[in-house]
Amino acid sequence: MNISSIKSASATIALTFALVSPVMPIGENMNHAAAQAAEVDYETLPPDPSEGAQKLAAAKVTMPQAIEMAMKASGGTILSASAAADGDKVTYEVICAVGGVPQRIMVDGMTGAITRIKLSPLDAIVKASAKVDGVVQSVSGDFGANPPAYFVSLFAAGKIHTVVVNATDGTIISDTARGQLPGVDTDVEMVTLPDGLKYIDIVKGTGPMPSGPSAVVEVHYTGYLVDGTKFDSSVDRGSPASFPLANVIKGWTEGVGSMNVGGKRKLIIPYALAYGPAGRQGAIPPKATLIFDVELLKIVSDPATTPAAVPAPAAK
Repeated sequence: MNISSIKSASATIALTFALVSPVMPIGENMNHAAAQAAEVDYETLPPDPSEGAQKLAAAKVTMPQAIEMAMKASGGTILSASAAADGDKVTYEVICAVGGVPQRIMVDGMTGAITRIKLSPLDAIVKASAKVDGVVQSVSGDFGANPPAYFVSLFAAGKIHTVVVNATDGTIISDTARGQLPGVDTDVEMVTLPDGLKYIDIVKGTGPMPSGPSAVVEVHYTGYLVDGTKFDSSVDRGSPASFPLANVIKGWTEGVGSMNVGGKRKLIIPYALAYGPAGRQGAIPPKATLIFDVELLKIVSDPATTPAAVPAPAAK
């Protein structure tokens, strides 16, 4: 592809470099900063030092040799180095500063093979544009991921694509597309209610509708922040949720309460109908608009529609 033919919505290329766990897989979540946060394992016992020593001693490349190889390959300054053993395989991770930018170099402890970043941001844009013909919005690098990668965002056919490009060999790791809203993609028209609640009926149900807040419903749902961060999902847990409509946030009471069983709806809930200006510590930021994909599975109970029990006749 001719570089001059690449369309860009911005002249600025934003690069972020994160040094995170070398075993962190590439994710597809749009919130890359959250994806880069490595989890600390507080469950597994640390390895036996003697076992670790034996594995490193069996490597054909030593730590000093790996550092020297990384320095020659990068021409940079060494910031840190560490070794990891997985079965019979030993891998050295060497972090170098190249032109003031941290760069991650992997050295195979058995063969001496070097894996390093070979693509520039412009190379990544060319690769992504060959995959998706669109307007480039941004490119960012996560060189602490495994493998190191660029995330290229492009607008195409009314969607925003995130193309993940392997920074070592230029292969496309993934291409995900979404519309304006995270979750289930739909072209159905959005409905806006006077109080600010918005919804899209992805599938209109044909079953009964809850009579009011006293009804207990069973649903499957997935919740997102506006940046695409998934914060909760009964679907991921594999277990639907049941609750009285009176015991949830106002946006759910109204939005789910007007669904028919069998329906699937996308709810766009302003913070005033969700968790308010303060949000919810640890999960929901302040003043957060929430987006839910909800499927109404059944009405568990509905006192308003349950016939009153007929009293037994008095004994004669």
